[in-house]
Amino acid sequence: MKFNTSDWVQGKTKDGELIHGFIETIDILQGIVTVNVVKSDNEERVGHIVAVRASWIKRVPDTALEDAQLVQNLIDLALATWDEAWFMELTESLKSKELAASEADAQSRVYLALRNRLGKSA
Repeated sequence: MKFNTSDWVQGKTKDGELIHGFIETIDILQGIVTVNVVKSDNEERVGHIVAVRASWIKRVPDTALEDAQLVQNLIDLALATWDEAWFMELTESLKSKELAASEADAQSRVYLALRNRLGKSA
């Protein structure tokens, strides 16, 4: 089977409902995975665990966490799903991005301070 616990997946339930969530458990023998539904076209499914056949879902590719807004949205999702380890990982990622941005901003201010009023280096 190509899935692991905590992989993000999307697919359909036996009732044809679209689901997006992460894998809670995997039954290799029967080919069934349980998915904690985070998003669905049936709002009643959100927040519940649904058992689906592994062939009915596909893995969502990992995304690079380059955008600070995306990281903040994922932090909200980690809070909503009570995933403390993921929350801590995302928070550290956001802190390092903010630190890198502030250092880059400080470097640009130093560079601007060395220029005279005509825009040329002193």
